[in-house]
Amino acid sequence: MRPEEEVKATIEQFFDAMNSQDLEAMQKLIPKTDKTVHVGTGEGEIWKGWKVLNNATKEQFEGLEYYKAKIRDLIVNVGESGNLAWYFHKLDAEIKSNGNITDWKGARFTGVLQKVDGQWVIAQTHVSIPESA
Repeated sequence: MRPEEEVKATIEQFFDAMNSQDLEAMQKLIPKTDKTVHVGTGEGEIWKGWKVLNNATKEQFEGLEYYKAKIRDLIVNVGESGNLAWYFHKLDAEIKSNGNITDWKGARFTGVLQKVDGQWVIAQTHVSIPESA
């Protein structure tokens, strides 16, 4: 499999894990380092480091009733070394958490993956919601 296809498969696995609320599968796709960063849509949603991100994800899963997401317009680039990749995609999702339903249409995701011990992991992500969504 080409590196771009491996990266695409990793991103798809991440959202499959979100859709099925499979925390263990998600944990395998995130590097366990203090350099991991995820930026969400809210003012205070900046998680730095594996422990902080993992704890925040566990808390979010506690109130999560369902997460139904579909990736579209995925663009993947792999660096010349073959060990670093970056991506962009849009995401349509319906999320029910703590009794509230949120619809995302065209949420914008970007991220960076690195290959560690032969496996792609998602080292950094950022999500934003366009004003029109």
